[in-house]
Amino acid sequence: MHTQHDAKPDAILVEDIRLGQDDMKSQSSLGGPQLFQNDAVVLIPTPSPDPKDPLNLATWQKYSIIVIVGVYSAFAVLGTSGLGAVYPYVMAMYPPEEATRATDLLTYPTLFMGIGNLFSMPLSVAVGRRPIFLASLVLLLASSIWCATAKSLTSHIAGRNIFSLAAGQSEALAPLIIEEIHFLHERSAKISWFVGVQTVGTAVMFIATTAMVPTLGLKWWYGVIAIVTGVTLIAAFFLLVETRFDRPVDADGGLVHLQFDQQGNVDPKGDETLLYQVTTRQNHVLQPEVFGPRTWSHDLRIFHFKPDWNSTLTFYKETIYCLLIPNVFWLLLLNGTYLGLYVYQASSFAQVLMAPPHLFTSMQLGYVQLVQVVDCMILIPVLGYGADFLVKTMSRWRQGVFLPEYRLIPLAFPAACAIISAVLYGRGAQHPENWPWMTIVGPYHLGYFAFIGCNVVSIAYCVDSFPRKAGPLLLVICAGRGFISFGLSYTTVPAIATLGYDGAMNIIAIVGGVLAIFLVPAFITGAFFRRLFTNRFFGGE
Repeated sequence: MHTQHDAKPDAILVEDIRLGQDDMKSQSSLGGPQLFQNDAVVLIPTPSPDPKDPLNLATWQKYSIIVIVGVYSAFAVLGTSGLGAVYPYVMAMYPPEEATRATDLLTYPTLFMGIGNLFSMPLSVAVGRRPIFLASLVLLLASSIWCATAKSLTSHIAGRNIFSLAAGQSEALAPLIIEEIHFLHERSAKISWFVGVQTVGTAVMFIATTAMVPTLGLKWWYGVIAIVTGVTLIAAFFLLVETRFDRPVDADGGLVHLQFDQQGNVDPKGDETLLYQVTTRQNHVLQPEVFGPRTWSHDLRIFHFKPDWNSTLTFYKETIYCLLIPNVFWLLLLNGTYLGLYVYQASSFAQVLMAPPHLFTSMQLGYVQLVQVVDCMILIPVLGYGADFLVKTMSRWRQGVFLPEYRLIPLAFPAACAIISAVLYGRGAQHPENWPWMTIVGPYHLGYFAFIGCNVVSIAYCVDSFPRKAGPLLLVICAGRGFISFGLSYTTVPAIATLGYDGAMNIIAIVGGVLAIFLVPAFITGAFFRRLFTNRFFGGE
């Protein structure tokens, strides 16, 4: 099986590059790996000649994995947050005295998504990504059937909490899988495609929810989720391979020390040590005769590694270290603030638009949600391909050397969108008689774009900064904001009642603006904190 990269769609050949120590020191002194070599993009991490390396997957299979993970995430998000669109119908299912407790159907899922990440991410390190992802799909399927057949509110709440445990992997494990099958220079674009599939799927099903629940009932809504989850489980079993791969540490810098025999084949017992590098202008020849071929029996195995339970404790320790990295903690706060903006707007836009003078119907609210597709049309080219183009351009300007801080520059765009969104939405919601309905709909989608844009930038930056700690970093950013969301869900109504829409939105705009200013010191200090934590806490990896 051959992989496909930017310049050569047929196959990619291995070239052995002898680089002197002076070249290595030059790269190190510039502060980052060499992304360009002779005007060609260096593939980072360096792909192995082993056909079973997930970086060597065919392009069609990589996109299949993006679609599978994206569809799973879309219906996971739909199941946890979609009830808000039809909440009056849900309330009507239960006696009036249970109305207060019925709000647990909306508030607890975000908490349990965060808890799910706390357990699943360390387990994915101990046993592999594939078994945890498949187990999540099985649990998602079983819990959706549970919710569809629940006879009481208590059972319904319990089923949704279990559903949310399984849905949590859409936040951290899903982008980790996408990151592990792609190279540094293409990560923003591929993460954007994943977010795009997720967003489009959720938006389309949101409008379907507003039509389905009033006519067919909540049972069939969960039934559709179960059916799609079952199909996704089958597709994942056959196409989503294990993406964890143990590769040399120096592969993260684009150069790998390998032993070769006299015929030029990779051989651990070979007499000659060479620095091995692959670029988009070189062909990469796989060596199944040395490492063994990638076969269906290999891909379909559930477990590929002997469980390493001690690694779970190491994972939690490294998660704490990652939380202490100033730039990572800043990104967590930024993600939490933009998520807070989206939570406040998502929790209130329906009641604002359905009340006079706008008088929207439930179906019209569904169409409003469908406009999130436009967010993806902006996200993928601007913060996906645009960010990767910016990274390559700035690396060329700096003698071909890549710095993770290049990833932070596009963050200015969603930051500006968040501030504009908060200010306009607050005024349109507080004084609907003076502002058109677009003052609600436009800022609502602008706020969502700010959140997902910040998410894409944060994931790419953190993974590029500490490639060996991608799991703990994603847990901090993705699961951390889930806990923030849970806290915000309880403060939405009281804050609006006390401060008004404009007061609550002004506070978020100010906090978001102040945090955005830290983009400049984060860009300047990123290399310092990266070296500090790599050498002092992460063993120099």
